Amino acid sequence: MKATENNNVTVRKKRILLVVRWPVGGIRTFMRYVYRRFDPKQYHFTILGPDNSELNVLAADLEGLDFEIIKVSERPSAYELSIATVKLLMRGRYDLVHSQGFTSGICAALPAFLFRTPHILTSHDVLSNAQFRGFSGRIKKIGMGAALSLVNTIHSVSHDAQANLLEFFPAFARKNGKCVVILNGIESDRFVNAVPRDLRSELGVGEDFFLIGFLGRFMAQKGFVYLVDAIEQLKKSGNLPKKPLVLTFGDGAFIREEKAAITARGLDEYFKFLPFTPNVASVIKGLDLVVMPSLWEACPLLPMEVLACGTPLLAFGCIGLREVAANTPTHLVPSKDLNAFINEIKLFMENDMRNIFADFAPLAVERYDVTSTVTSLQSLISQRMR
Repeated sequence: MKATENNNVTVRKKRILLVVRWPVGGIRTFMRYVYRRFDPKQYHFTILGPDNSELNVLAADLEGLDFEIIKVSERPSAYELSIATVKLLMRGRYDLVHSQGFTSGICAALPAFLFRTPHILTSHDVLSNAQFRGFSGRIKKIGMGAALSLVNTIHSVSHDAQANLLEFFPAFARKNGKCVVILNGIESDRFVNAVPRDLRSELGVGEDFFLIGFLGRFMAQKGFVYLVDAIEQLKKSGNLPKKPLVLTFGDGAFIREEKAAITARGLDEYFKFLPFTPNVASVIKGLDLVVMPSLWEACPLLPMEVLACGTPLLAFGCIGLREVAANTPTHLVPSKDLNAFINEIKLFMENDMRNIFADFAPLAVERYDVTSTVTSLQSLISQRMR
């Protein structure tokens, strides 16, 4: 049992089991921003997750903490993850289970309940009617509700996300302390102090190119297809003040399919697929515009990061994203409204709005700083450990 010395008195560290089925995107970034602020002299973490490169990146992100990683298969089933959770709870005395995402939470719910270990689930997504259609969907909803009822606290990362959860499981609203909202946050300093990356020099393009950043994953939720449609229409329209060039960063998901579709539509010259970069702040500052055509979000970190950098932002006004972008210079258009999306891209190309966003950056830094998120989560963890 790990402990620390405090004024010659042995103090046992708080042991937290982190169950992470999908250590990607916003989940990994959330863990990096939040748990890096926890004192390694007071906390020991066991991270249970899949044997893939994303978990290795997370391990690098958390360097300096007192933690160990337990890997299951690359794409573990719910049963495998649940059994792995049981084995860990059997072998070690954990003060808390903190699951990341609904799938992880459902897998950890019964094990934590059986071993009487407090369990906090942080939900990083929202639910939809499509998930619960038909007979199998109704059974899925019943099972999900039963599993979630065993969780001590469901932490939603936005008010939009909590309202969405309670729309599907209204009974949870009647349980005191069952559902809480702790808003996401970012490490503001790394965005304020970042040096812009000279993307034009790297790519060998001049000021006649308008650099549009897409920093989401290549999955339906992130709406990349709407950006491709918009670029195709802009190409056809002509009379543009600059040539749009979309830059993406990373791979995985459906990137091969997206590349093939772009080639088939004759749009290769308008897109550059660049490697994943850990220094997203410098990338954001090197862009003319960041677009987020997401169809839904829980509480995305990217708009916080973009606004803290002072870079122009254009987004769909979907759930979660609209909450983060409220009362900011962000240009929001209705989700899936292609014409409005195209018109806004043209507006940014024709008008230099960087000063407006740069002026707002100090307010974004203050509003979105992760310090309050960490303080609130630590308080919640302490309450559940009692």
